[in-house]
Amino acid sequence: MKKGRLGGLLWLVLGLVIILSGCSGAVPPMAASRQGWAATATVITTREPAAPTIVLPTPTDVPVPSRPPEQSVAVVGTAVAELAPTALSQVTRLEIFTEVWRLIHEYYLYDDFGGVEWLMIRDEFEPVILAAPTDAAFYEAITRMVARLGDNHSRFVPPQAARREDAITSGREEQVGIGVIVLPLGDGLMIQHIFPDSPALQSGLRPRDRIVAIDGAFFSHGDLEGPDGSQVRLAVVRPGEESRDILITRRRVEGAITPTARLLPGGIAYVGITTLWVSNMDQQVTALLTEIVAAQELRGVILDLRSNPGGWRTVLAGILSHFVSGEVGYFTNRQGDVPLVIEPGSLDALRGMPLIVLVDRSTASYAELMAAILQSHAGAVIVGVPTSGNTETIYSYELSDGSRLWIAQEGFELLDGTDLEGVGVQPDVIVNEDWTRFREEDDPGILTALRLLNP
Repeated sequence: MKKGRLGGLLWLVLGLVIILSGCSGAVPPMAASRQGWAATATVITTREPAAPTIVLPTPTDVPVPSRPPEQSVAVVGTAVAELAPTALSQVTRLEIFTEVWRLIHEYYLYDDFGGVEWLMIRDEFEPVILAAPTDAAFYEAITRMVARLGDNHSRFVPPQAARREDAITSGREEQVGIGVIVLPLGDGLMIQHIFPDSPALQSGLRPRDRIVAIDGAFFSHGDLEGPDGSQVRLAVVRPGEESRDILITRRRVEGAITPTARLLPGGIAYVGITTLWVSNMDQQVTALLTEIVAAQELRGVILDLRSNPGGWRTVLAGILSHFVSGEVGYFTNRQGDVPLVIEPGSLDALRGMPLIVLVDRSTASYAELMAAILQSHAGAVIVGVPTSGNTETIYSYELSDGSRLWIAQEGFELLDGTDLEGVGVQPDVIVNEDWTRFREEDDPGILTALRLLNP
């Protein structure tokens, strides 16, 4: 059964650590003028704070599963229970394998399968899946087969992981741990969200704090989750400060993935959106912007899409609706083109308002589309570095065993024919500094945006 449309990355790594990603006219309105507050092809340089000296255990030779850099994760479990051997019959295995292969053969975006010999792939993997000693090995083989497409979007999701995807979509997280959503970086886990009334909040942790070690082990070899009432020792680095140890008692917590919004000096609204995967994220953003517009007359908006991996098309359209309307581009597939038409939203006060969009190399999929559409149709100035260039739309197909197949099925082009795949959104103002190493008040991207909006 085919279900939904999604643009974004959703990878499974380290057991049940889940990456939050990953990806429906009229003539569009005139773009808002950039005159007097924008710059083009400008490079902004800021001195990056020196990283503190951190003494950590030497990682073992056990390889860490590959994953895209700077993608949000919620640690939601400690282990994956292996299924009993041969729980699926050979007939059922062959049916699932055949269905996965057929769906890709019929619906994959590229009729040449990106240079992959798809007929030969079937011949290669059919004996492998039939000889798999356990269901876990069977699912792993299908996962490897789909990964051969190499598009960073298409993927096979086993039943247990598919249930986790459904939970993430709700935007609610329940965990026995410290109550945080983190962003994996090369040297630690940067805290993005802290749940209310959580052990993390009560211990004084803040967004942008970086967890570099867990129970004396390098962060990638530790676990924030654990039994209710157990303790975990974290080595934490706050931007501009040295590493410190914090002892936290784990407990069951629940929280939501939410956007952030605040008024900055000069009547500037800041809105941070870390994912479009949460199904009501557009409604949450609308509610925050409505409050801000009612509280003060605005002179500009900063929309922060850094490390946003994309999400649902309805969320994309809902947020865009406050800034643009009409046909803004079209989705392409093997059957033809489908225009993306944005219906006007409720916040007319934001139309034509000076707009800055912050992006980085991990801004991906529908977050990239949002930035590009705002750049071309709302006169937004893009600040940061080129985005990831991973903009295919994926469709989900529910299989009989509860597993799920995501297929890259559509590309996207702006009205002028610009295709972002493999290229990304190009910034108007380049800011190279690693924003994750700065306190928010010193963030070079935000400071650059404020200078552009308050010349």
